[in-house]
Amino acid sequence: MVLLLWGGAFGVDLGFTVVGGRQSQAIADTSALDMARYIDVADWNTQINNASASTTYLNGKLAYADTDNGSSDTLSETPGVWLNGSFTPEGQKVSNQTVQCWYYKPPAAHPCNAIKVTAAQSVPQIFLGGQSSATRSAIAAVTPEAGFSIGSFLASFNPQQSTVLNALLSTLGTTASVTAVGYQGLANTNVSINQLVTASGGLLTTSNVMTTSLTGSQWLAIWSDAVANQVAQLNCSSSPTPLPCSASTGLNVLDFSSSKSAQLCQLVSINTSTCASGNLSTAALASNLNVLQMLTTEAELANGTNALDLGTSLGITGVTDAKLTLKLLQIPQVAFGPVGTTASTAQLSTDLQLNDPGVGGILDVPLSATQGTATLQTLTCAYNSMSATAIQPATTTATGAVTFAGTGIGTLTFSAYSGSTLGYGPSVVPPTATTAAGDTNPQTVSGTPPSWSGLTAPNPSPLYTLATSTLLGVLEPILQAAGVALGGAEVADLSTNCGSVSLMQ
Repeated sequence: MVLLLWGGAFGVDLGFTVVGGRQSQAIADTSALDMARYIDVADWNTQINNASASTTYLNGKLAYADTDNGSSDTLSETPGVWLNGSFTPEGQKVSNQTVQCWYYKPPAAHPCNAIKVTAAQSVPQIFLGGQSSATRSAIAAVTPEAGFSIGSFLASFNPQQSTVLNALLSTLGTTASVTAVGYQGLANTNVSINQLVTASGGLLTTSNVMTTSLTGSQWLAIWSDAVANQVAQLNCSSSPTPLPCSASTGLNVLDFSSSKSAQLCQLVSINTSTCASGNLSTAALASNLNVLQMLTTEAELANGTNALDLGTSLGITGVTDAKLTLKLLQIPQVAFGPVGTTASTAQLSTDLQLNDPGVGGILDVPLSATQGTATLQTLTCAYNSMSATAIQPATTTATGAVTFAGTGIGTLTFSAYSGSTLGYGPSVVPPTATTAAGDTNPQTVSGTPPSWSGLTAPNPSPLYTLATSTLLGVLEPILQAAGVALGGAEVADLSTNCGSVSLMQ
């Protein structure tokens, strides 16, 4: 009996300790998340110019965290750096730099991005007597996020590109043609997932927006209303004309009468989402989608592997018929996340056939699937606002074994881009008509000009002219209009969230 009573007493005391530990962990977690937001301020505030001033500043904020949460715990903080899965306190070395949590920038020192908060409280021991201590800690880090995209590079909009786009969108049943100005607006206008939900009039919700299947006309109405909501905040009479104004004009002349339906998850992947796992985080709902890219992807999905008959509309001398086949292998990817997040263009295989009776046959140009990838390299925040972003683009090489009248005549190559990172400052994010016109956001990259290897067409000859000067002059812009990036890409920095913090431990 005595042993039983002792066990019961021990259980009661243990229960107090468990409850106290849970309370301490909760206040440590909450306080660490609160305090992480002040680390960035300490790093950049010129008034906090030594370790003592940094400690005073952070301890002052920690006192508020304790009071605001109605806690009786004793809190202490240790600022530092969270890197590669581990925490390094201030004053120690990380990557051969001293961690320093006050106004002094690299390379002399590594700024802080995390804080460890320890919470302790006294727990009564009813049966044993006295007090015990429940101590718990938590580490939270600043994890700023950015939304960005990479797409096909459209340097200009000429009649050939408009012809291709109009032919592609006709697979959805459109009966009108969009002008080059309209396409330029569509290519440089972005709509967020949240804006689509708002524009749908209740048809879409934040939980079903990726998986609801709608017809082409329904999607067109939602895109039109979402862009119109943007236009309502703009002055379309200003110069240059805001790109959403031109996009709205382009959307208004479209008429998607096709009965084919599509889910948004079939047109774009956001942070690797799929149709099987289409739920998006609250942050991801702010992701922006490029209007033209979504429309062309929907058209490519509806068209399957059927060829677009462009006839003589490309205006190529001697070519009496042109056919373009597009096969969608991977949908575009849009990214919203911390450093290391990647976004990719759609992967498409293409086949362009030009029939020129003057040279005696069909020039067939198949190109392997090409892709561009953008990686968020750095995101620097000052006073919880973005001060600099660096995005690294890279594209793959596109090659095609070209034939004429069924016989191989050589290999055409569009080289990849593997150059330096692209920088974006706060003055150009989000992109506007002015930043698009100035190539500051989006920014464009390209590889070296296309080249032939093993070309067997004799020079001079009509076939040589068609294969070189004529083909090379039209192939790249034609395919770029359809969303195929041949060694080049357009990278847009869409948004940033410097206030994002996460529990690390």
